[in-house]
Amino acid sequence: MAVKADRAHRLEDIAKRCGVSISSVSRVLNNEPGVSAETRKRILAAAGQHEFRPRSRKRHLTRSMLDLLVVIPEEEELSANPFLNISELVGAISEAFRAEKKRVEIAPIGDFLHSLGGEATGVDGVLFAYRSIGESERRKLVDLKIPYVFISRVIPGENYVSCNYFKSMLTLTRIMIESGHRRIGYLGNAGNPNNTDRCRGYTTAVREAGNLDIMDLSVDSIFGVDEKTARGCLEHGCDAVLCFNDYMAIGLINRLQGMGVSVPGDVSVTGFDDSPLRRVAVPLLTTVRQPTSEMAFLASRWLRDNILNRSNRRLCIEVEGEIVLGDSVRARN
Repeated sequence: MAVKADRAHRLEDIAKRCGVSISSVSRVLNNEPGVSAETRKRILAAAGQHEFRPRSRKRHLTRSMLDLLVVIPEEEELSANPFLNISELVGAISEAFRAEKKRVEIAPIGDFLHSLGGEATGVDGVLFAYRSIGESERRKLVDLKIPYVFISRVIPGENYVSCNYFKSMLTLTRIMIESGHRRIGYLGNAGNPNNTDRCRGYTTAVREAGNLDIMDLSVDSIFGVDEKTARGCLEHGCDAVLCFNDYMAIGLINRLQGMGVSVPGDVSVTGFDDSPLRRVAVPLLTTVRQPTSEMAFLASRWLRDNILNRSNRRLCIEVEGEIVLGDSVRARN
């Protein structure tokens, strides 16, 4: 009893020193949610002087609430290129955790990385949607025993569910070849990790055809499509251009049309993502629909098993995308 009384006394001292309640101190020392990052940092600093250490988090099946964090791209990026349907993402996560009470918090990648500067994030599991993190952040999550999974990122040694970008672009390129296109260029986004597989799908299909030239017209970012890019497509004699995503495809179409080039009359153009931008593009884009809901559900089921059952199975799944036909492609046969 003396030991417990002494511990309680020290908890009270920490609470007074930090200007918080004893329950807040207890939550921080037990790595529980419900305390701000700044308060958590202050409590941990005081606790260290009293020789307290945070306990490793353990999941008990009787706990009433799960705290899930979904990390997404920055708001500025999504405002410029709204390729991600967040409600669809959250809906799939909620379906996977349907039997459990949970809180789902959405955080931009920048806020998440900043929060890892403290001693704990106060969450039970993290889903990274269309974003990856550095090695130091991964080690931090491992040290904190917080399970995490990536959606739409293929990262060796990590758990992920992604679209099979190679196969999707391979199929799309084959369709273009079968429809009579013979000068097919690929306008990629060299700065995106998913570009490698999409470009590989394109080049594989072109090489399979045997008598076509590979024309990689990639730029450094999705915002790099300008008049020079459009002129490059024309100088290569392209009768079709496969773009990394819908945003780049729409930008290219606008540039070509501004130069008096008809799409798809003179040049066929395709996108990727089936983003909301596609609905307002003229002509309506032919694109690839990413299976966001399916990817999020599969990733969330794995995360649920890891949180509740401490499952150690690997998750490395690539789901095939769906070709969505529009009006931006014209057969050349």
